[in-house]
Amino acid sequence: MTNIILINPPVSFKRNAWKKEIIPSTPHLGLLYIAGALEDYGFSVKIIDAADGSYSIEDIAKVIKEEHAQLIGITSMTMNIRGAVQLAKELKEKQGSIKIILGGPHLSADPTIIKRYPFFDIGITGEADITFANLAISVVEKQENISGIYSGEIPFNLDDISFPAYHLIDFEQYRKRGFWANLIMASRGCPYHCIFCSIPAISKKVRFRSPKNIINEMEKVYELTQSKYFGFVDDAFTVKKSFIFKLCDEMKNLSFKPIWDAATRVDYINHDLLRAMKEAGCSKLFFGVESGSERIRNEVIKKNVTDEQIKLATQLCWKNGIEPNHFLMLGFPTESIYDINKTVNCPSEFKPNAFNINITQPLPGSPLFELAVSEGIIEKDAIDKYIDGVYGDTYNEGWPKYIPKGVTYEYLLRAREIAYKKYYFRPRYITRRLIRDIKSISRLKYDMQNALSLIFKGKSINDYTKEI
Repeated sequence: MTNIILINPPVSFKRNAWKKEIIPSTPHLGLLYIAGALEDYGFSVKIIDAADGSYSIEDIAKVIKEEHAQLIGITSMTMNIRGAVQLAKELKEKQGSIKIILGGPHLSADPTIIKRYPFFDIGITGEADITFANLAISVVEKQENISGIYSGEIPFNLDDISFPAYHLIDFEQYRKRGFWANLIMASRGCPYHCIFCSIPAISKKVRFRSPKNIINEMEKVYELTQSKYFGFVDDAFTVKKSFIFKLCDEMKNLSFKPIWDAATRVDYINHDLLRAMKEAGCSKLFFGVESGSERIRNEVIKKNVTDEQIKLATQLCWKNGIEPNHFLMLGFPTESIYDINKTVNCPSEFKPNAFNINITQPLPGSPLFELAVSEGIIEKDAIDKYIDGVYGDTYNEGWPKYIPKGVTYEYLLRAREIAYKKYYFRPRYITRRLIRDIKSISRLKYDMQNALSLIFKGKSINDYTKEI
């Protein structure tokens, strides 16, 4: 018997829509954290990751019935909120007495969804580690009939939180998806307010784990997966330099030599920090450059970083043997053809190891979403239309994009294609990658797949974090 089942649904359970999306090759870290907290309270927990279509609704319903589960937790981003609603609706129709909790980023930005789609009994906004466990005590142990929205209690001492329950995971399932790295979180929170960022499921107040606590988790996860590769999922990994210096020093005590990457801001690094990170096993960093236009980046997006800072950070990474990678976007308010061309050309100016360009999709709860609605670019009921299938079967194809006035969606796609081909098909770049790829079959395979995608689809395969 299992008390509680936690579920990560696909974008949709209909028509194999998940096949058209990027399927995560790693377990859902949020569910693992909640599972760890629940086990500390003595609950038996099972995790079902259906993001890859490996479970139908009927399969999930069967597991719930066989396990005699008393509480279901469903997590959802905006991307898979349709799948979450489909699942909850079916479960309520077939097993109406079972309690269903909805959590995750989408609910935090759209808390009224459980009123519009009353298949969820309870919603938890924000961080759910503590609150989910408390609600589970009320529902499972005390048999209380509770409902409504609850604000997740913010855990301020992150060392008090249980490690993610990786022992519940069958890693063979993820190896089939291409599992390559263990996800880990050293801190929580981001103090910034970019226009495209939705109301966060994690508090903006930045909190840090102790370096020793992080090292203990890395050892535990390594024993389970035998993978020395780690990906830090912090919003701004180097926001506190003194913390990173201590963490890098603590990594010397690991029983293995880790290889890891992280995302941060270009104005949060320097030479000494990068040198310490490289010595501790950092192989690459990811920077949110967003736009090649300083005006768009700073006046519209509110990123507040200059071209010179981006150029310096990229150069410092290369000098310290760390691969710099850039995230870019096309489709912002007041963005002109001139601004778009700046983004197309900025990889050639800044010279990252790799870059990725997304067409901007305004997320519920973000200033950009509200602006798009006020401008009539996105309908007020866009969320419900997406859930109901009006926009099609997939998120990437169906969720509305922000198309600036004076350009078309097709123009943005063409600009992205030009940017990729202009940078990646340079003889110097190809030569450098081939020299590097000689040492790694996985890198060579990745680069060949990416080249074919660029040639025939005009876009990157959008998952270059898998490079090792």
